[in-house]
Amino acid sequence: MKTKKNKKIRKIISWTLTILAVIFFSWYLYDNRDIFVHLKRIRSVDILLIALLQPINIVINGIINKWIIDSIDQKIAPLDAIMLQFANNFVNRFISQGGTVYRSAYLKMQYDFPISKFLASIGGIYIIGIMANASIGILLMLFFLVRDRIFSIVMFVVFAALLLYMIILLVLKPKIKSDRWLWKKLNQVIEGWNRIKGNRVLFLKIFLFSAVSLLNSSIIVYIAYHALDVDIRFMNSFFYSTISSLSNIINLTPGGLGINEAILMFSSDVIGLPSDIILLGSLMLRAISMITILSLGGVSYIILNFRLQKPRKIAKSLEHEEDSSSEVGHG
Repeated sequence: MKTKKNKKIRKIISWTLTILAVIFFSWYLYDNRDIFVHLKRIRSVDILLIALLQPINIVINGIINKWIIDSIDQKIAPLDAIMLQFANNFVNRFISQGGTVYRSAYLKMQYDFPISKFLASIGGIYIIGIMANASIGILLMLFFLVRDRIFSIVMFVVFAALLLYMIILLVLKPKIKSDRWLWKKLNQVIEGWNRIKGNRVLFLKIFLFSAVSLLNSSIIVYIAYHALDVDIRFMNSFFYSTISSLSNIINLTPGGLGINEAILMFSSDVIGLPSDIILLGSLMLRAISMITILSLGGVSYIILNFRLQKPRKIAKSLEHEEDSSSEVGHG
């Protein structure tokens, strides 16, 4: 009963924040409507290029999730893993954290994969992601201090605190006995990290692919703001992507709407762009991403739901392939 009440409270908070974000951004853009002149300078080729690059990150995340699931001795078809990630992003656009729930339910029904193991496993990715982004954020802050004499003590403290907190979690490995949502999530993250860190090859693969994803995001940001005829340096777009990746972890609203933009606008001095331009560019990237999410994500969602009508068919097929390969090996 208490869990249902907490979920209802989180849902109310999520939609309240979403509505407030929409109202605020609508007012802000109306008050700064002269910036819309930048939209006239966008070329079709820029939109097409961004639309082609954005799905790469979704594919990368799908591959990473497959590696983690495979590491728990539970095989999942590569195409399933990628489609699940597209469906995850599709559902997240409408329901905060709905994608994770959908993926765990699909894996349970189609592969008989324990939900607790799934949540614990992907939790480990958060630690790797936060540590990588916080470390890169600190290095970029120092780089901007030397190059541009620009330094944000608030952002530096945030990055340092996140990195220190992750290190403490790794060293102390606390296990908190509580049914509260926050502590349960924390325990899942720690358990997931313990699974990953024992496999160095897996850790390196996740770290490298996460770095490639961050680099791809930086290229997208660089292209997007130059398409708006705004001069942004590549290292600044790298910092933009680092902050954006961290803010996505705070998934309080559908698609992180409002949270991501607020953090980026707060960091406008370091990014080197006016707040109104940052907001315009961020919303433009959201609009373009909807092309991918509503098309590829929607199709993936429909296909996966169709497969759920015949649960465990794929899982049995994979088991049969493994048995066959095992027999060949023994032969």
